[in-house]
Amino acid sequence: MAFNKILVPLVRSESASVIFQEALKLAQDNNSKLMLFHSVDWDMGEHFGSFNEIEAEVDFSGAYIQAQQERLQQELQESKDWLQTYAEQATAKGIPTESKCQVGHPGSLIRDLAKDWNADLIVMGRRGLNSLQEVFLGSVSNYILHHAPCSVLTVHGE
Repeated sequence: MAFNKILVPLVRSESASVIFQEALKLAQDNNSKLMLFHSVDWDMGEHFGSFNEIEAEVDFSGAYIQAQQERLQQELQESKDWLQTYAEQATAKGIPTESKCQVGHPGSLIRDLAKDWNADLIVMGRRGLNSLQEVFLGSVSNYILHHAPCSVLTVHGE
């Protein structure tokens, strides 16, 4: 089976390089295009902190919301720059490469991008959760395995 379009969702972790190298090798072997993807999962609840911190931040002029939006923009730009370093490596090897960064929950964003971009393969990592953690936290890789419109290769880090 030949893969023409390989979607590579990456997270900013030590395993990203291992996953990228695997996708790069597959792209070279299949003369494929790569789409590198990172999602910024902006769950506002996890960024609020304790009730006292929220109370201290209450501000009717909107400064707190503006600070959150600025933090999100900064995270997006840092993520785009980070993805660009991988895209440049692939392009230097003659592999047509795009990169995309979006805000939202990674599972549905990856699924939708794979469908819209007509990916033949998704190469992604996994967090290595045990079954109890996966029940409570969920797993992006498990979600993708069950909902992706194409084949999925999960790469174990180191």
